[in-house]
Amino acid sequence: MEFINHRLSVLHLSRFWAVLILAALFVSQLGCDNKQREPSPALRRTKPVPLTNMVLIKAGTFIRQNHPITISRDFWLGKYEVTQREYERMTGRNPSHFKGDTNRPVEQVRYHEALAYCSAVTKQETDAGRLPSGYSYRLPTEAEWEYACRAGTTNFYSFGDDAAQADQYAWTLENSDVTTHPIGLKRPNPWGLCDIHGNVWEWTSDWFAEYPAAPLKDPSGPAQGKFKVFRGGSWNHAVEFARSRNRFMMSPTNGINFVGFRIALGEAGK
Repeated sequence: MEFINHRLSVLHLSRFWAVLILAALFVSQLGCDNKQREPSPALRRTKPVPLTNMVLIKAGTFIRQNHPITISRDFWLGKYEVTQREYERMTGRNPSHFKGDTNRPVEQVRYHEALAYCSAVTKQETDAGRLPSGYSYRLPTEAEWEYACRAGTTNFYSFGDDAAQADQYAWTLENSDVTTHPIGLKRPNPWGLCDIHGNVWEWTSDWFAEYPAAPLKDPSGPAQGKFKVFRGGSWNHAVEFARSRNRFMMSPTNGINFVGFRIALGEAGK
């Protein structure tokens, strides 16, 4: 009898350990499944971590040809024009005419090449988990560019109406010695953007057309056209061309040594 009771005790104990081991295996497997289902950093993130030297531009309104133009969403804009170093690091090439210091703005960049650079930065930052779904790096719209350039001012320039002050803020024909210069050597505008006047003109995303004579919200230009707009003036043009409202245009298939770009960050398609 004692022998039978002993066997039953061993059997019950064996079943107890078997159940315990199965439970442990189940919990372990559940933990593995949870790890597998854990979203990636990019999916978990709801707000982007902008690149260094991006300036947050808060939503607001400016006046263009007596009509209010509203930027309804915050976005980020590069504090500086994209440099030759940054462009070459991302693309493996430097198309610039004025070489010798890779901290100068990249130029001779075609519009589609500027777009490709923005796409490459978007992929890099998304893969690194710093850019959530729905955000991308891109060129600013013409309205975003002017709004950021003006920085709340209504003058010819972000620093006022006196072109004699431009030497503190911009590289133009009057002081450039007919060449580009390293970024950030001049004073920034009131929102912290450097070389927003002068050095190189900057591509925007808009096709060129006459402005509609009406208030607008988040305008992005016509759906198609022949020329793309660039803004800001350059080393090769008189200071008057660097006024906040001035615009110029060129075929997107052309690149020239006085046109570069700076990048924006915002919600994709917005």
